[in-house]
Amino acid sequence: MFLVLAFLCSVGVAGCDEEPDQIVTPVDLSPWPAARELHPAAREFPDWAFSLHLWPFDILSPGMTEAEIDERLDLAADAQANAVIVYIEEEHMFGTFVDDAGFAGVRLQIEHLTVRAGELGLRTIVYVNGLEVMTRGAYDSRCGSTGVPTMAGEHPDWVQLDLDGEPIVYACQDSDWLLPDWEDAWISPYSGYRDLFRGRIAELAEAGVDGIYIDATFLPGYQAEGPHRWGSTDPGFTEAFRAATGFDMPAEADLGSPEFRAFLAFRHQAVADYLADLGDAARAAGLVPFWESSTNDTTEGTLLGNDTAVTGRAGLGFSPEVEAEGDWFAAFRMGKAARELNLERPMIYLGWPETSNAAMIELAIALAHSGTYYPTADIPVPPDAFEFMEEIGSILDRRIPYSGGLALVYSTRNQDLTYNDERFFAAWEEAAYQLLMRHLPFRIVPLEYVPEDGLDGFSTAVLPCLESISDEEGAVLAGVHVVSTVCEAGVRDEDWSERSTPLRLEDAGGLDQVRAALPFGLEAPVETLIELYGDREGEHRMYLFAVSPLRSGRVVLTAAEGSSLTVRAYSPGRETTEQTGETVTVPISTVFVVLEVSES
Repeated sequence: MFLVLAFLCSVGVAGCDEEPDQIVTPVDLSPWPAARELHPAAREFPDWAFSLHLWPFDILSPGMTEAEIDERLDLAADAQANAVIVYIEEEHMFGTFVDDAGFAGVRLQIEHLTVRAGELGLRTIVYVNGLEVMTRGAYDSRCGSTGVPTMAGEHPDWVQLDLDGEPIVYACQDSDWLLPDWEDAWISPYSGYRDLFRGRIAELAEAGVDGIYIDATFLPGYQAEGPHRWGSTDPGFTEAFRAATGFDMPAEADLGSPEFRAFLAFRHQAVADYLADLGDAARAAGLVPFWESSTNDTTEGTLLGNDTAVTGRAGLGFSPEVEAEGDWFAAFRMGKAARELNLERPMIYLGWPETSNAAMIELAIALAHSGTYYPTADIPVPPDAFEFMEEIGSILDRRIPYSGGLALVYSTRNQDLTYNDERFFAAWEEAAYQLLMRHLPFRIVPLEYVPEDGLDGFSTAVLPCLESISDEEGAVLAGVHVVSTVCEAGVRDEDWSERSTPLRLEDAGGLDQVRAALPFGLEAPVETLIELYGDREGEHRMYLFAVSPLRSGRVVLTAAEGSSLTVRAYSPGRETTEQTGETVTVPISTVFVVLEVSES
């Protein structure tokens, strides 16, 4: 038996008031893939972490009563959730996390919450910020200090510094996440805060919590205020940077400087090491650690020192924050990248849909890449969402990603060193778009791990503007056909120095010539998005998850010569149907449909 998961999604492009043209995926028919084991990283997590029906408990305010806590938990149980995420206050606050007395008070509430949640069969996950601490009431209406203890006031030596040596602390700002009377301080990963955080993790475990969800683990500054605000240059960070690279801290943001190039790379590793340390502390205490990132596969990863191709190796479960705003290709791509760069660890897809239709699309994307659904927004949950997850639970449990022999190569280094004009990211985005539009199976492979991981199972690799390729990376890539887009591949080495002769790689032609292997033919609307998985047991079976706001078009599957296919269709709240034949056509008449395809 063989499992493939495909998710199809209309993107609302011009002309979508008419039924889109059908395109046939160019495939080389191949045998059904063999069985494959879980990646070892996935074995670090309990089974429950992979199939979360999450409900937002939302804010656990310091004044909340036990009766109010119980009422919130009853709502989650009534919704058929199996876990809740709990925020301590609206955000991560000095008074209830750093301050000992404040945390002790909140801990009593958490102890009651976890006991009641356990009685209802609910897991509890507590939201915390990794490197950001806020303080409410720190300033008056004239932006003067009120004397309330704050992070920057109590622990100035823990705060991140920019390239000019100035603290990265925001005050008296009115924004999406800050109120004018708040202080927002960003903390160094190489400070005493690290030990404090590990201690709080142990206390949360003693309070009965099942997991932690770590947000805001960044080195910000540039994103908001310009090049001089790159963080961090605090003494602890400076010492760690010098020990790791041999360089002194760069004086300015200059890509021509080897010190600054090393600084960009080290920032990712510093964040990854910090997250790994917190993850180890969580597991030692019996908690499951998750980590949220809004950087995902975007240039924000460079600006904030947090690229998921590096931090995805830190050993935590992953939660990509995606605000698609109707760009479903981007939303799907970012969900796929999150899964691919985190090596089969559990994933919580985090989006903010504004309509019920968008919520259904988000559900489909979440299930295309994970076994968890988290309805975050204040809109109705898609009907029968959790019941549907139970119905297809065996599919979600058995699936393994499938490539068809095709790799799309992502590179942290090339993104870092072209952040100012985004030429790598633009090429990466376009390559992903073209492959998804053509419904080709592919895996995302981080360039920097190619020497370690190899390219077994791949016959073709797409290299989107990969100017910088090391000799070791090039030696592995030389074993497959490559498609280089936009920029000539391998014209620079890993230090960004120009090569006198570019690396010699076997050219497979243009992106339009790329092929991937599938055991059947596939035809679908051009706007659809398709994800493919194999079955861990190696059986000849496949699944397609499809969503279309237009509720129009069709999916056509054609068996290899001499065989036929059986296709079962699942949709939330609908009866399952089944068809058998050499060619099977399934109309897209609902927003969300799952097709189970097996060889007859």
